[in-house]
Amino acid sequence: MKKRMLQIDAFSDRPLLGNPAAVVFDADDLSTEIMQRIAREMNLSETVFLLRPTGDADYRARIFTPVRELPFAGHPTIAAAHAFCGEQSRTPQSLTQECGIGLVPIRLEDDLYTMTQATPQIRDVPVTKAELAEAICLPLDMLADSPHQIVSTGVPWLLLELHDLQALAGLRPDLGRIERICHGLGAAGLTVFADSGSGAAPRLRVRTFAPGEGVAEDPVCGSGNGAIAAWIATHRDAVPRGGYLSEQGVEMGRRGLVHAGWDTTAEGLRITIGGAACIVLRGELDLGDAS
Repeated sequence: MKKRMLQIDAFSDRPLLGNPAAVVFDADDLSTEIMQRIAREMNLSETVFLLRPTGDADYRARIFTPVRELPFAGHPTIAAAHAFCGEQSRTPQSLTQECGIGLVPIRLEDDLYTMTQATPQIRDVPVTKAELAEAICLPLDMLADSPHQIVSTGVPWLLLELHDLQALAGLRPDLGRIERICHGLGAAGLTVFADSGSGAAPRLRVRTFAPGEGVAEDPVCGSGNGAIAAWIATHRDAVPRGGYLSEQGVEMGRRGLVHAGWDTTAEGLRITIGGAACIVLRGELDLGDAS
């Protein structure tokens, strides 16, 4: 059995930057076990499989880390949309992805794929700032005086604001400790961020650690940035509509840019995350007799 596949760098319009995702086409006849084994073989933050939709969507996506399936993730959503659009005779201006959290609207404008994420859920945690400082090997005074919470716009992330970019660059994650803390809280991982301090774009810089998902550090995390946008809209920019540019992957040499936004609707806060994408590899999986 052979399957066409692409490797796509999401949140970058230039190759070898942003966050790479593998996209496998026509995956309807692949079992969950084989999908997981392929994701482990790819050894990227996520691998996404494209299938026929079951309802009112353009395609269905199943997303896997090296260790488990996720109901949603940001950068493979951008990669999947870019792969799907590349198969069309005319590039659509909007499309809908079906995945584990339901239908995800995506619009394409000026070469940016912008997704609407799930309604934010925010909760406090019984973990102290001191414990988190130890988990990233920083003095307590390098953490910002702001709430550390779990925020989900499809994937729950433990969010922690740091004092400045120097703290963000200088942290040393204790991955075992981060995994234990996040597992106990029901979080996918720890996302830390700091204000650039320049007053210019990008406004924020971000780092994400998800050792429990088999990902020591994620180059650019769409769902983590969505969680931060919800946090910013709740705690920092108390306005009905807003947005900013953030960067992630700088410390890994894979800088990506994330366009984050929000507006207030009758249903609550609506979070959007957008970014560019580019194909860096085209190929074929040879699975032999696997199915």
